[in-house]
Amino acid sequence: MRGMVFSLLLTALAACAGERVLDSGGQSGEPFALPPPPAFPVLGAALPAGHTAYGNESLARLFVVLAGGFEWGMERPNLVRFEEPVRVALEGRPAAAFEPFLDHYLARIRAEAGLDIAPAERVGEANLHVRFVNGREFRRLVQSAACITTVGDLPWLRFAADPQRFGVQALVSATTLEAATVFIPDDAPPHLVRSCLLEEIPQALGLGNDLFGLASSSFNDDGAHLWPTKLDYLMLRLLYSPGMDTGLSLREARLRARALLTHLNPAGESAPPLSELNLRALGDWADLMRAVFSRRAKPGQRERFIVKALTLVQAQAPDSPQHCHTLITAGRVFSRPDPARALSYLTTAKKVCERATGVSDIRQARIALEMSCVHLRLGRPEKALRLVEEAWPVLAAHGQDERLAALFTIGVEARTLLAPGSPETASMMKLARAWSDYAMGQGRRAADCRARGS
Repeated sequence: MRGMVFSLLLTALAACAGERVLDSGGQSGEPFALPPPPAFPVLGAALPAGHTAYGNESLARLFVVLAGGFEWGMERPNLVRFEEPVRVALEGRPAAAFEPFLDHYLARIRAEAGLDIAPAERVGEANLHVRFVNGREFRRLVQSAACITTVGDLPWLRFAADPQRFGVQALVSATTLEAATVFIPDDAPPHLVRSCLLEEIPQALGLGNDLFGLASSSFNDDGAHLWPTKLDYLMLRLLYSPGMDTGLSLREARLRARALLTHLNPAGESAPPLSELNLRALGDWADLMRAVFSRRAKPGQRERFIVKALTLVQAQAPDSPQHCHTLITAGRVFSRPDPARALSYLTTAKKVCERATGVSDIRQARIALEMSCVHLRLGRPEKALRLVEEAWPVLAAHGQDERLAALFTIGVEARTLLAPGSPETASMMKLARAWSDYAMGQGRRAADCRARGS
């Protein structure tokens, strides 16, 4: 049982990898060169995304779920948070390349969540350590996760010697939070390192849960939002508000959160509640979705897993965020073996996701990305190109570098079929190269449509 729980933890932590597992082609074992981000006028314009106009009672319940629970079903005995200013250190051979990104991100957390967090001037002064570790060793130990967070100031060798003790047991039994450590493989592509920083730092600060179906949050296993949303920053602001102290029972933490929200989120006093879904009603759906994204899954297995998951969610939670996520995933899984079937799933996904999360939600751009590849496979480059033009401003506004790289790479394929050698094709090639260099590493290219999918 204990081994199964640890296995569930590592599978759950694969949220950091998200959909990229479907396209993984192995790692080289060498760190990736990191160029600066391309100059893009709308880059990050929609951040932080979403809103907090949800009923404050429902937000107080969400707060204790995020701060007190874990997605494998366990709870901490009490609220934990850093009681001292948080100082963050990047350690390991690729660290210097990511320091500007980290500085920018920590400044955003300070501004949006009111939290005393900053880069450590020296490693010895840090209480939140981000450690790059040998990629091959990481993957030998951790089969399903892109990165891992645990409590305490831990070197990798100590964690690797007893991952169950320093993984599940340490996270669940923690009653204080004096230090935390994030482990990231040192050969992870740049977009994955940034994704890990974006997700794992808030979790290391005390919001340790991930929830399937929390549509307007980065604490969602569908990976739609890479950057924290307005809702996520509100949860961090709650956790670090005066009076929300380490040691509070979860019941008391909920009561205090409700009182604080009256002032922190006045729009929530008369707003409808954040919708909730009992995942138990979905049976094996969550396990099936994790199996789809597992590195061990083979293409034929993924197809069977996603069909079972779709059958469950259609019956038990139609038009839910989980239904939306399952349809998008089904479109990806079937994109290569059966593009016509994939297009049917994605067309349905547009309607279901609009009802579940809204017409302006980032998931609509993700659907456009997947549909553009499907249309190429069906011999329709004009339709593919229209979708590329529709989706890129949205992906850029949400800071989604790897998806921009993939989208412009698909755009190059479409333009090359329609007008090889044209100035427009050359311009698209330049964009695809720049975004691939930034997302994948200098000289490495995002997967084109022929390689995309399961």
